[in-house]
Amino acid sequence: MVNKTRESAIKTLEFNPHDLACEELRHVYRGKNSGKLIVLFSGLVAAAMLAWDIGGVYAGAWYAWLLVAHAWHWWLGRLDFLSANVSIELARINRHVMAAGMAGLGWGALSIALPLLGRSSKAAILIIMLIAVIVALPRLVVFLPIFFAFAIGVYAPLLLATPFLDFETLHMVLVILVVVGATLWASASEVRKILIDVLLKQISSEQASWEDRLTGIGNRRSFDANMATTWAQASRAKVPLSLMMVDVDFFKKFNDSYGHQAGDECLRQVASALDSCARRTGDSVTRYGGEEFAVVLFHTPLNEARNISDSMLTAVQKLNIRHEQSTHEIVTISMGIATIVPTMENSMQQLIEEADKALYRAKENGRNRAEWQILSPTKEV
Repeated sequence: MVNKTRESAIKTLEFNPHDLACEELRHVYRGKNSGKLIVLFSGLVAAAMLAWDIGGVYAGAWYAWLLVAHAWHWWLGRLDFLSANVSIELARINRHVMAAGMAGLGWGALSIALPLLGRSSKAAILIIMLIAVIVALPRLVVFLPIFFAFAIGVYAPLLLATPFLDFETLHMVLVILVVVGATLWASASEVRKILIDVLLKQISSEQASWEDRLTGIGNRRSFDANMATTWAQASRAKVPLSLMMVDVDFFKKFNDSYGHQAGDECLRQVASALDSCARRTGDSVTRYGGEEFAVVLFHTPLNEARNISDSMLTAVQKLNIRHEQSTHEIVTISMGIATIVPTMENSMQQLIEEADKALYRAKENGRNRAEWQILSPTKEV
């Protein structure tokens, strides 16, 4: 049920599932300070019991292993989540799963000592191991690979130790594994469902703030962020960056003639047509405002930008949206293109202004066309 709910929500929201996985992983490390205290205190109690029954050397070695295993787990979380906007690569996610398994194995290593402990110490150690899993549940269950890795680390050594346990201890272990395990899984599923719902609403809200509700593409806020990021990338790589400013021709007359609902549908279709022509990595199409759109093209010299603009002009014409108030009798667009290799001497605002000027020339020269401008230095573009 949880997986079906999650998959359905993902299809509805239409965002990258990897983003959700990263959000789930971030949740694992929220509130970890209380977990540290519990590990330190519970581990110290268990180590004292080991020292009392079988000696301080084993107890000290086990406690050191427990702390090192958990320290790696927490250290990875600190490195990857100092910034809340970091997207985690798959290889790094696998390291988090491995670290959780090692942390669980820190508790699981207690099982090795069970055959050597007294009756009361065995019961206490098993209870401490159970508490370790219960305390870890709220944090780990939201990301199941980490939860399972931790649980396997705890229980695998316990299962391996069962042939060496007396009947009474074995009976206790089986009760813990079957009854408590089933209870934990049932509660874990419910907790995970609640947490996933919260995360989905959070990501949905964040997505909505960057998306134009009418057209479904990015809004002005999205343009500003994409432009800043792409400008920085192009500046570092010393590669050309092209910007297109796009305007729907005679759109006010279209609204006046056909009504605002037809105008909204027109903008949706134009946005879709533009977006279909800019599908490379680094390309972005956003609604700049009103009937104006912006297209940011990373690592794109002027000749490639002109080819893309031709595709966009054709794609909008093929929509064949009737517009009797236009000189072309169908909905068309005008485009202004500006290309630059960003340097310290240039600014994003300069690029936007030049693209706007080119757009104005396209309108003056008859519309349904593209005009362009290369910003200095010209040699690298």
